[in-house]
Amino acid sequence: MIGYICTLEQKEQIKSKNFATNIVFNCVQDIDGVWFLFLSEQDIPLVEASEYAWVLDLPQAEYIPPPPPPFPI
Repeated sequence: MIGYICTLEQKEQIKSKNFATNIVFNCVQDIDGVWFLFLSEQDIPLVEASEYAWVLDLPQAEYIPPPPPPFPI
């Protein structure tokens, strides 16, 4: 899965911010602790029209999820 790479500062700038009515940014960390933002094709025009259009210029990379926590026995 391809996502936008965010620095910690960028993640904090957009964390839980609305880029459209009732739609907020949510970033997640990959296996290496890098922050990623994912947007759907439908989200992109909404972001372009917002004050957060700059996120579309962030570098993109392949997201590798961290392993799930161990299942309790």
